[in-house]
Amino acid sequence: RRYDPTQGELTVEVDPSLAAGMRDGLKFLEHYPYECIEQTVSRFLPNVMTYRALKKLGVENKDLEAKLPQQVSIGLQRIYAWQRYDGGWGWWLADDSNLYLTAYVLFGLNEVQRAGFAVEEDVMERAASYLKDNLIRPTDVKAPYQGNTQAFVLYVLAEYGQGDLGRTVALYQHRQLLSNYGKAYLAMSLNILDPKEKTRVDSLLSDLTSAAIVSATGAHWEEEAIDYWTMNTNTRSTAIVLDAFARLAPESGLAPNAVRWLMVARKEGHWETTQETVWSVIALTDWMVATGELAVSYTHLTLP
Repeated sequence: RRYDPTQGELTVEVDPSLAAGMRDGLKFLEHYPYECIEQTVSRFLPNVMTYRALKKLGVENKDLEAKLPQQVSIGLQRIYAWQRYDGGWGWWLADDSNLYLTAYVLFGLNEVQRAGFAVEEDVMERAASYLKDNLIRPTDVKAPYQGNTQAFVLYVLAEYGQGDLGRTVALYQHRQLLSNYGKAYLAMSLNILDPKEKTRVDSLLSDLTSAAIVSATGAHWEEEAIDYWTMNTNTRSTAIVLDAFARLAPESGLAPNAVRWLMVARKEGHWETTQETVWSVIALTDWMVATGELAVSYTHLTLP
């Protein structure tokens, strides 16, 4: 009774596809005001992933194709200039190398190369060597942040073609220490390194399915504690888990609900942090490819 029914408004926004719905997120990253190494990679990485996905689906995007080369070139020059003597990167030029950040940079460089852009091989090899030299022994994984970092590094090395199946399986034996997003990274790593062995991957996906929180707004995942070492949030976890389902089990009934939850979680068209936005765009892009969304024809659509 205390509300005035003549006041207020309802805004309805309709996007024709996931690709269209991600545009504001991409713009948010392009114009983010800071220039640390994480944001340097985050500025071009989602655009590169989207470009590859649209190209794979046979969809032209002239605006993205026109600006991407310059955007990638600027990012690569900063990355090359900031690489430290040990092969790693810190947050800023004068900072010591950071294991998680270095893995993130190598992940970005690998995706840029996959998209057809030239990347200095020596820079990538030195980064991979730094990651392998700084992996900890499985028995030394005592805390969730250590396990999650180890899972991401192993995933990046697997994507780069220098994965370590022994260490990855050993981390699987300590999976109880991993957060949901760490289990998602581990599942994707195992699938890359040993695609015929499904038992461990299925076990991890089962754990993630059981951990899902389903509500009227969709499905999402929450962690017991926020892992600040890896810039994680519950929204970022949801995106990474969705990416695992998009790649490994797109037929899962949870995946469409996770897509819906992520789209609802946006604020002004993007997610709250650069990492949330990057991984949301990556996950939604992989989901778009897995479902062939842009290949759908509406020619014979009949309305009642």
